[in-house]
Amino acid sequence: MTTRIDVLRTATQQLMDTAAATQTYTSQFRMAIYDFGAAASTAGLRTLFALSSSLTSAKTAAGNIDLMTVKGQNENNDQDTQYTNLFPAINSAISNPGTGATGSPLKYLFFVSDGVADEYNTACLKPKSGQRCQSPINPALCTTIKDRGIKIAVLYTTYLDLPTNAWYNTWIKPFNAGPYGPSPNSQIAQNMEACASPGLYFEVSPTQGISEAMTVLFQRAVSDARIAS
Repeated sequence: MTTRIDVLRTATQQLMDTAAATQTYTSQFRMAIYDFGAAASTAGLRTLFALSSSLTSAKTAAGNIDLMTVKGQNENNDQDTQYTNLFPAINSAISNPGTGATGSPLKYLFFVSDGVADEYNTACLKPKSGQRCQSPINPALCTTIKDRGIKIAVLYTTYLDLPTNAWYNTWIKPFNAGPYGPSPNSQIAQNMEACASPGLYFEVSPTQGISEAMTVLFQRAVSDARIAS
């Protein structure tokens, strides 16, 4: 069975091929790959591939994209999507962008997620279960990055409705639109779109359309960079 992470892994590898085929001179593009951590016990920003112009090496590293290891329910209090910690970390990891001229590169962050935080956060956007915050991503986290001139391309893998799951119905459904499909009334989708820079947002099925959307987002970013420079 093909799962969401399988599709994302393949799509990221294909993106490196797209970049290689698109560049008009050597080392035009540099890539880095990050995830949310290898295991729940060490959840946090992890570098899978440090920034490099070697797109073949980036493609190889993308083959290591996988699910976080969780040793049973309640490990790390089930708080494994820690946007409040992850976004400041990625903001620190990305150096200041340039103008797009030679030696002064523009910077883009591709963010792929189902858009729901699950973390310890005293400033939670929604009611908490004890100390556990489950909420749509806070767009202010993205604004901090965008305000530095870094553009964010967002690929939202729709958070599916789980109508028979009591926990979902209590804590997630109130801010989700319902069954799979375009979800303009979902606050998850709205916040993910607010996270994106103009024209750099896609919502896709969890197992379909990810590669196509990543390619389109990359092409839009390249086109935008040409206009900017």
